[in-house]
Amino acid sequence: MTEKYVEIVFEGHYNTVRGYLEGLRDGLGTSSKFFFSSESGIAAETLAELIKEWISLGQRLHHVIVEENFCAKIREVLSSKGTDALVNLASIKSSRMVREARFNFKFDAYARKYADEIKELLDRLPEGVSLHNYLPEEKMNHSAEGVELYAPAHDYILRGEGTIIGSVEQIISFRKLLDDHPLIEADKIILVF
Repeated sequence: MTEKYVEIVFEGHYNTVRGYLEGLRDGLGTSSKFFFSSESGIAAETLAELIKEWISLGQRLHHVIVEENFCAKIREVLSSKGTDALVNLASIKSSRMVREARFNFKFDAYARKYADEIKELLDRLPEGVSLHNYLPEEKMNHSAEGVELYAPAHDYILRGEGTIIGSVEQIISFRKLLDDHPLIEADKIILVF
């Protein structure tokens, strides 16, 4: 069964929030996962929210994706903290259940070797991750055979784009895998609530 995730927006200093989450997880003796959106390639909500964050709180709001059971523990422990604690229940500005995560990608490959690498990556989707609106376009131009790589004409071209959809944890790791390939451009991850 795939773990469910919740996005919690914390207000506070980054190191304080991270330290608290790591300390709580270690203190509970769990291996619960959490991901800061800013470090995981997850897009901020909307332009309006970004402007609000920038004007009012700067770097004091942190979108953190946590496993559902860990979220319950965080709330339970924070509810017993006083208002003078560095992190308390008032530090949580919002929380929402994440239904799925998705990102768009595109690529241009001008050699079969690189096209095969990309095809292999897209053939190895993790369980619970799916490929949508995938539009590969393969062209062969025999009159351009032997032309150098950076020339305007190429004997082989594979172009493609699509959307990858799945659960948060799998999407984060798969996006990193695609983004690490020099010919694939992966957009930020969008969370669906």
